[in-house]
Amino acid sequence: MNATLTALPGVRVGHATHLDRLTGCTVVLFDSPATVALKAYGGGAGGFNTEGLHAGRTDYRLNGIFVAGGSSTGLMAGASIMEAMRRDGVGFRSGPNGGILNPSITGAAIYDLGMSVAPFEADYGREAYVNASTAPVASGSVGAGTGASVGKFLWLDGGTKVGAMKAGVGSARVDLGGGIIVTAMSVVNAVGNVVLPTGQVLAGNRAELGGFAFYDQVSDIVTRPFTNTTITVVGTNVDLGSKEHYEKLAHLATHGQVRAINPVHTSADGDSLFVFSTATLREPLNPNGQYFKEGPTDIHLQVDLLGHAAARAVQESIYDACRAATTVPFEEAYGGVIPAVDL
Repeated sequence: MNATLTALPGVRVGHATHLDRLTGCTVVLFDSPATVALKAYGGGAGGFNTEGLHAGRTDYRLNGIFVAGGSSTGLMAGASIMEAMRRDGVGFRSGPNGGILNPSITGAAIYDLGMSVAPFEADYGREAYVNASTAPVASGSVGAGTGASVGKFLWLDGGTKVGAMKAGVGSARVDLGGGIIVTAMSVVNAVGNVVLPTGQVLAGNRAELGGFAFYDQVSDIVTRPFTNTTITVVGTNVDLGSKEHYEKLAHLATHGQVRAINPVHTSADGDSLFVFSTATLREPLNPNGQYFKEGPTDIHLQVDLLGHAAARAVQESIYDACRAATTVPFEEAYGGVIPAVDL
């Protein structure tokens, strides 16, 4: 079973992976423009064309979402993706004979390991666009997750080496029955540790004597030049109607980040979560929904159910990002490598 965003009909995903530069880009494309909402709780959040995604704004539907490495320079990928869309005839048409195309996309970037290796190139966005397909989305050290890592609040060897571990791109899916699909894709680049439901650290800030360091052991965050971000894209096929409902769904879905990462949403993180819907399923609840609804309709119940499922999918996508990642050499790392999870 496809447990990724491309399980939703009309959705394609592509990666541009540059291991030699420890950076890349990932793009999510919609065959038909989709409603997109956003919640960003990280103190260092920044994005591309995000202002219109908030509740209370007009629902101008979008052609896609991208996530890039390269920090602020990674946002240049948005322009190259839009140019590729225009060449393919994608976007709102205006002008003489509809010859002027205006694609609409949004996105965000992470400050990845590649920021210490080589400049981010805007053309990585076009490359990810060209690679987009309906195949299951690859996980691990690919696309925007190529240079992603976790556990960077405490540097080792006298504060000279980062004790991080490798993360990347991860996916998960939850089916609620009745044809309802909720999927999540996360690019995991957190300052904190990734923690399993048991409390065990899956991947995080290594300790010099073995095991892991914990955030409550330090009074100051020592991140050197690294900034950290987990960006998640949640997709569903349920039509929730208004942008307010999609934004509420995004809020509930961020609980998956909270469950899986400790600490999370810090001032040193740019944690953000996008939600989109292909809106092919309307009124998905069976008659039993009437007994649980709040108010005259069951829309709030739909949002709550989807939000709970999305939080589970987000949590599992973060674990998948760590489990699928691969070890990479890195000069500034403790021991000369950013190690992957030893399964």
